[in-house]
Amino acid sequence: MMKDISILKYFTFIQSFVFSMSSSLVPIPTFALRSIPTHTEDGIPIRKLYVSNLPPKTTRTDLFGVFAQYGFIKSCWLRMGDKGPHKTPKPTYAFVTFSNPADAHKALQAPMHEKMIQGRNLKISPADSWHQPSEDPDGNVNWKPQRREDGSSPSSWNRTQHDPEGNNAESSETPKAENSENPNEETEDSDQPYNILDILNVDCLSHILTYVPINDLIRSERVSRRWQNMVQEYLLGIRMFKTSWWQHAPVKLTTAVLRRLLQRLGASLLRLHIDHQASALNDRTAHTVGKFCPHLEELKVVGMLTKNWNPLIYGCKNLKSLSFVSCSKLSDSSLIHLVKKDSCIESLTVKNNSHVTGLFLTGSNPPKLTSLEFFNCCCLQGGVLSTAVDSLPNLTTLKLDVCLHKMWEFIPSILNKLPKLRDLSLSEYTSSELYLSTENEAFCKSLSSLTELKRLNLSRNIYITNSVLKTVAQSCPDLESLNVSSCNSRRTSSHNGVGDEGIAAVCAGCSSLTSLDVSYLATLSDAGLSAAARLSRLVSLTARGIPALSSAPFCAVLASCHLLEEIDACGCDNVTGEVIVAASEELRARPRPVALYLASTAAAFIDGPQEYNPHKLLTVNLSEDRSNPHLRVDFVDSVYDEDSDRSFDDIYDHEDFDDYMGEDDDLELFLDDEDDDLEDYEAILRMHCANVLLL
Repeated sequence: MMKDISILKYFTFIQSFVFSMSSSLVPIPTFALRSIPTHTEDGIPIRKLYVSNLPPKTTRTDLFGVFAQYGFIKSCWLRMGDKGPHKTPKPTYAFVTFSNPADAHKALQAPMHEKMIQGRNLKISPADSWHQPSEDPDGNVNWKPQRREDGSSPSSWNRTQHDPEGNNAESSETPKAENSENPNEETEDSDQPYNILDILNVDCLSHILTYVPINDLIRSERVSRRWQNMVQEYLLGIRMFKTSWWQHAPVKLTTAVLRRLLQRLGASLLRLHIDHQASALNDRTAHTVGKFCPHLEELKVVGMLTKNWNPLIYGCKNLKSLSFVSCSKLSDSSLIHLVKKDSCIESLTVKNNSHVTGLFLTGSNPPKLTSLEFFNCCCLQGGVLSTAVDSLPNLTTLKLDVCLHKMWEFIPSILNKLPKLRDLSLSEYTSSELYLSTENEAFCKSLSSLTELKRLNLSRNIYITNSVLKTVAQSCPDLESLNVSSCNSRRTSSHNGVGDEGIAAVCAGCSSLTSLDVSYLATLSDAGLSAAARLSRLVSLTARGIPALSSAPFCAVLASCHLLEEIDACGCDNVTGEVIVAASEELRARPRPVALYLASTAAAFIDGPQEYNPHKLLTVNLSEDRSNPHLRVDFVDSVYDEDSDRSFDDIYDHEDFDDYMGEDDDLELFLDDEDDDLEDYEAILRMHCANVLLL
């Protein structure tokens, strides 16, 4: 026991002594322990370095990455091992030649941790004299390899390479006498110049090639073998392709051209958009996409006349998102196999179609379909869709925009079957033929069951009133985005629409709102918009084309909503530069980027942002008018104005009016011959079209 204690004390003493000595001594750099020569034994400046202990997958790019920090590299040559049918050549050694001997000296003096590739320390030493570029007394450098007296080249010499640690030993990595059967095989002193492929890494090259059209890349593959391999590697890394990128190519994109293109890059594609104009693709396009894009996850088709898209299910097993825009021949039979029970489709979008009725969803039971979107589908039947949603229990996103007014009768029954909805869009319902108070009550009742709703779009919907927004405030506490723009933008309308009462209720009940759009509301005033100051999480506020609004509610929102990043008040005539002052004061207290869009306001016509000394993080846009004048509250169309007495003045004053109607004599002769018939026509028109002006 006493012996162990004494040993412990001894080691403690040694440790403290070493620590005190190391703290008192000045650290000596490792390169000062031995002298690094600047010239060979023959007096030749050292420019070329011999590099060994290379990892198996070393490339010239790796060597450039290590040695380029010390100076300009004249050449870099990498010696690969023997090739064979079952052997992969591995690098054995390399020569790195600097233009300036001082740069080579810095590379020799650099610490070992700077000269590592793939976790392995490189062994670096000056190359022997006969490998170094010779220099004449005038300073001209001969970069070509030297010749010995027997005329042999350096590749045939047996030499002894100096170890970096100072030991002279013949290394197995030193080049031996070799008789290559390939006359084109490079020698270590060929000093071939390097190009852009050696300097730039894969990420830089990929970024540069994104600006080059794909057809030009494919045509340039014949330049060299290295360039071809690099282009093929880049094409295999493409994850998204749009056929609209091909529209400037001289070759027209047909199905045959698309087939050859997808043969190159289809194996790695995840997103494909067939969205170019004047499509020349035929019915074989679906077969081509299904065959060469096995990993495709998203497909968007625009303006194609192909009817059969069912072959996609045989090749694209991972297809999740499918969109058809302005495909006139698309019908229910085109989609019935894409949404069957074993389908992987999660999102389906159909826009601008006149054949789809919704029958393809009846009895399909797709287990993964969560998003369904129809836009301007005039043949979509509400009764069929109401029956089809029974087989869609996992639906979380539903968008029924620009549908026929009869669809509104079935909206309550559809919403009652989808309690898990998180994203709902019911915009562009502008016909008031079916407006009944009972149907509005049924819609409010159906909204009360959507407790998980996150995003709600009700823009340009004449059926939306304050009672609807009160129901949303009570039933959707987690709502994050609300758009009620242009819900009754006319003060003379027979329906109440959305006003101060509804906006105040939403701002009080939905505290999680981050985006609010209340543009073109006829009955909205400063009192209603000021309620938005309660929304502590508000990020974006849009209120366009409301002349009654002033700067006060916007200033209140800026002072209370500390996460606000954008305010759009374009077309609000009474909004002045006070908003710019309030935004600058808020940013001085809580810096963050904020954008103000104040085109067509008093701030744009009277004031200027330079007069208010705006904050450097504040962006004020006074020129880009985002408002739509036809949706403004005070918009009046003079063509249909009843008090307009000059509606047809331009027609009567036109020079070609006589040529269009004929000569006066011919017109009087025609009227005299047809007096009886004209009297009958006038009687019928006055009976059914009282407001028609008879010429």
